[in-house]
Parts: sequence; structure tokens; C-alpha cells
Amino acid sequence: MQKFLSSAVFFLMSLPVLAATQEMDKANAPAETVDMVYVVIFGIIFIGMIVGFFVYLYMSDKEPNSDK
Repeated sequence: MQKFLSSAVFFLMSLPVLAATQEMDKANAPAETVDMVYVVIFGIIFIGMIVGFFVYLYMSDKEPNSDK
């Protein structure tokens, strides 16, 4: 029984090391890349939304208030 317990403890303690070595193999794998077209489309939409927001703020500030 003592041999079984000592071998079980050794096996359970070696599992994190095994998991770490498998993760290192995945970390060394080449990363997936994105096409440049999608980056450009995202940039245009992102900058357009920022510019649109500031144009909206400028236009809403220029409107005369008829409440006075």
C-alpha cells in the first residue's frame, strides 16, 4: 500500500510538469495571422466612427436654442 501511495503522489506531482511541457509546444507553434484587408477595413471604420462622433458633437453644438 505504501508503494502505491508513494507512486501515486509522484504521479500527481508530475502532472503540472507534463501540462507545462505540452503548453510550451503550443506556445512555440506559429501564430495565425490576419489578412491586411481586414486591418485596413477595421481602421477605416474605427477612424470614421471617431470623426463622425466629433462631427455630431460639433453639429449639435452649432444648433440655435429656440428655448430662450
